[in-house]
Amino acid sequence: MTKREKISVAAGASFAVAASFVTVVFAQADGLWINTTDSMPMGLWRQTARHEARPGDVVLLCLPNTPVTRLGKDRKYIAPGACPTGQEILLKPVAAGPGDLVAVSSSWIIVNGRVVANSGQLARDSQGRPLPGYPAGQYRVPLGEIWLVSPHNPRSFDSRYFGPVSASLVKGTVRPVWVTD
Repeated sequence: MTKREKISVAAGASFAVAASFVTVVFAQADGLWINTTDSMPMGLWRQTARHEARPGDVVLLCLPNTPVTRLGKDRKYIAPGACPTGQEILLKPVAAGPGDLVAVSSSWIIVNGRVVANSGQLARDSQGRPLPGYPAGQYRVPLGEIWLVSPHNPRSFDSRYFGPVSASLVKGTVRPVWVTD
């Protein structure tokens, strides 16, 4: 490849990256979110009016700064981003809210007697490193907390590993506009 061709390829790649960044920034400013993670269907999501997060909602949130969420960031389960912890804003489904009964085991999470699909805790990540599962037991969700568990992907890094989170961390709810599945 000639020097001129290399410069053209580099310029084209730089333009594509810049265009992608600008698209994401303007989309988010318009209430649109592009999900590129496997926890939920990839594609375009629109932020709805903020309300108290309820089971069945898909929320945007920043995770708390805990040892398990820092491990998720260090191992790149969670990308860098705009949250106060330096992590990305996540898109996660709410599996349980205040008053719900959550039963946790290594094989599943049950909410109010119903098994959440694909909710078993994995002992190891895709690199073979041990994962810290949330302790087995039954938990009544207190006011102000939610459990985030994605039935979409059995490898989702969610409450099966870091437990419940404060509902105050929710930035809003989203609905799919165009997703891959």
